[in-house]
Amino acid sequence: MSYGTFKSIAEVAKKFDISVIQGKVFTKTKSLDVPPVLFSVIKEDLNDATNYLSEYAVCDALIRPILSVVVRNYSLKIWSHVAYNVDEKQGLLGEPDYLIAPLTKYGEMARPALCIIEAKNDNFDKAWVQVLAEMVASSSLGATVCYGIVSTGRLWQFGKFEDKTFITDPNFISATDNLQCVFDTINWIFDEIS
Repeated sequence: MSYGTFKSIAEVAKKFDISVIQGKVFTKTKSLDVPPVLFSVIKEDLNDATNYLSEYAVCDALIRPILSVVVRNYSLKIWSHVAYNVDEKQGLLGEPDYLIAPLTKYGEMARPALCIIEAKNDNFDKAWVQVLAEMVASSSLGATVCYGIVSTGRLWQFGKFEDKTFITDPNFISATDNLQCVFDTINWIFDEIS
């Protein structure tokens, strides 16, 4: 069993005794000055249909560049498609799309405080199941608060796991309509976890 094999948020919640609150606004924004050339390139890429041909295309052409712009302001690293095997018996293993965590003094990933996944086939519900399992894994290693993001590249939604409670913000932010808001919201989360 791995993060992606859980079938529903309820299954994860029952297994790990988690309260679920859907539709509670918690996100904020923190202004981020994005270099105009990077903003323009990402905006163009959001309108290029070839960037949506596969989940890997979405990850590489859209999600990663946005994360890369924000992470430059923090002492955090983007860990992409790396093994994150925390507890095999509990099904807390696999390779998340992205984990955001600092580097330890030994050169390895510290406990992640942000888990990000591409919503395969635009299925946010299924993606949140996997992100919740990844956040549970992080909390089992001692993270007191863990954030989650699910994205199609175009749409971004945010979640939070704290005190055995999982919250999803009901707002979806459109990167094609309001790319600056996507940057500012992610920047707020990075600031919260650093």
